[in-house]
Amino acid sequence: MNDSKDVYLKQLVKQYGDTIAVNGINLEIPAGSYCCLVGPSGCGKTSTLRMISGHEDVTEGSITIGDQEVNQVPPAQRGTAMMFQNYALFPHLNCLDNVAFSMKMKGVSKNERYASARKYLELVHMETFERRFPAQLSGGQEQRVALARALVSHPNVLLLDEPLSALDPFLRVKMRSELKRFQRELGISFIHVTHSQQEALALADFVVVMNDGNIEQVGTSQEVFNAPVNQFVAQFVGGHNVLEG
Repeated sequence: MNDSKDVYLKQLVKQYGDTIAVNGINLEIPAGSYCCLVGPSGCGKTSTLRMISGHEDVTEGSITIGDQEVNQVPPAQRGTAMMFQNYALFPHLNCLDNVAFSMKMKGVSKNERYASARKYLELVHMETFERRFPAQLSGGQEQRVALARALVSHPNVLLLDEPLSALDPFLRVKMRSELKRFQRELGISFIHVTHSQQEALALADFVVVMNDGNIEQVGTSQEVFNAPVNQFVAQFVGGHNVLEG
């Protein structure tokens, strides 16, 4: 696995027509951390994630990963990998071939790509399912395969877009601990978008609360939960009172 790298967002703006989705945010995400971007629908968190991945162009500002500004760098060359909300597994490929697919596209030999794919299927406890197809898997199993597929490219930063939203509540709680374990074992940065306060507070080393394209607060889970900086954050994380004066 590659070393993790710091991610810097500087005066980052995303505009769609007349709508400003991300409004000049500044953020440093330290290497090897678990960061959750959290906020209501339309707050700008997914647009931010997609700009980091390269799936959305930057309107203004810059994104730096390690010591390289990546605004003009193609997604495949940024050292990031994206795990999508719907997992986006190929239905006609079994688990092994799904995980190995990106290496096949790069011309890696069959033996080498299968060995690497099996390593990551084993990491996510799906090694006995390598011949099964996505339609034969549960939601949690699909998620594990999608995670293995993202990790097989040895990213410095893993980007996760609402990865738990399709799971039932019991499995969602179980997969929270799994994601945290994987992140700790791999030592790379995870940047995880969610609308769930509980998910962010359970997973993140630090939480970024967004609203209306702006960052309202950055802090540890405990800081955000116990010391919200304004009324919006207080209400969003659980209705805490904000003392005025």
